[in-house]
Parts: sequence; structure tokens; C-alpha cells
Amino acid sequence: MVRPPSQSAVDHLILDIGGVILPSAMPQVIAELAELSGYSQQRLWRHFNRELFTPFWSGAVTLDAFWAEFSAYAGLPVRSARWQTEMTRSMLAPLASIERVRQWTRIVPVGVLSNHRTEWVMPALARLGLDAVLDPILISSATGLVKPDPRAFAQLTRLGTPAHRVLYVDDRPQAIRAAQRLGLSTVQAHDDGAWTTRVTELVGGDADALTSPRRR
Repeated sequence: MVRPPSQSAVDHLILDIGGVILPSAMPQVIAELAELSGYSQQRLWRHFNRELFTPFWSGAVTLDAFWAEFSAYAGLPVRSARWQTEMTRSMLAPLASIERVRQWTRIVPVGVLSNHRTEWVMPALARLGLDAVLDPILISSATGLVKPDPRAFAQLTRLGTPAHRVLYVDDRPQAIRAAQRLGLSTVQAHDDGAWTTRVTELVGGDADALTSPRRR
């Protein structure tokens, strides 16, 4: 893709997916399990973070194995048709920032680095027409590297440009700090959507010419 010259402060823009482009799926999964099981969300989060976080996001366990283990812990039967397909797909409707993302791809190369499952996120990106324009697409279940492991962010230092000219966007402060330790430039995404204006300025776009995103 040929892009017009710009006064961009960065050569690559890399976005997290959950909470930046699409909603984070796991909080909704936890909420659903809590409602069905009667367990508190805090208890379910504790189990997920201690036992399932890295195996699940790294792709070390299959979706079937994940649902079976988590459902068994919550004392529930496995309902794969709903939990693996219908519910997770319904969770991944694009956030208001999606139009900005499309605009950014016309200015600088835009990619993603995310703790996610390719089985969930790649169909969502395809529906949005983003799978063909995002590069690189670094999904933890495919790479085996889970944030905030520094090795996950080190992938962004091999894009052929100085680290400080790679702009990384994430909604989680621990991910932002990990990226900064490798010299990457960062913007933290917040719910008010104002972060998109700052990113537009840094990639060399005209923030005033763009419609401000709605609150999500």
C-alpha cells in the first residue's frame, strides 16, 4: 500500500486488541460463569489467573480443554456450542475506535500484539476487513508469547525501525510499562476515547479533521 508523506513521529503503530479494537472477552466470560455457577467473579478470576492464564493465552491448551477445565472448576457442564461460538463471537463487536484504526492504516503501517486466541479474533478481524491490512498480527496463542513477558514485546523491536519509533497502544498499565522498558513509545487507551486523538497526532494525521469517537 502506498501511503502519502506525513510528519509522523512513528514508523509503526501497534495496537492491543482487547479493550482497544474489540471488547475484552474474558471479563464477559467470567461474568457469565459467575452468573451460572453462583461463584464470585473474584474467585473465578483467581482461578483463571493462577491456573489458566498462560496455558490458555499461549495456546498450550485447546479451547475444548480450556472450557472443560474451567467449567468443571465452576461445577458446570460444558456447553461448547454457546460458550465457544455464539457467546464469544457476540462479545467481539468492534469498539468506536475502529474507524480511527482504518484511518491510521492509510498513514502508517498498523499491526496488533495481543493476548488472544486466533480462533476467536481472526474471524472478527476478517469480518471488519482488517486481517488484510494489519501487519504484523501477533496473537499470543499463535506466537506462544504472552504479555507482559518481555519476549512478547521484543517482537516489536524487530520491525526494522528504531524502538522509539514504534508506538504501542494498550489499555493495561502493566503492558505499557513492559513496552516502555524496551524503549517503545506508548499511549495508554482509556474508556473516554481521547487516546485516539493523541495517536492520530503521533502518526501524523489531522486530529481536527476526524470525527471524535463515541464513548464506549
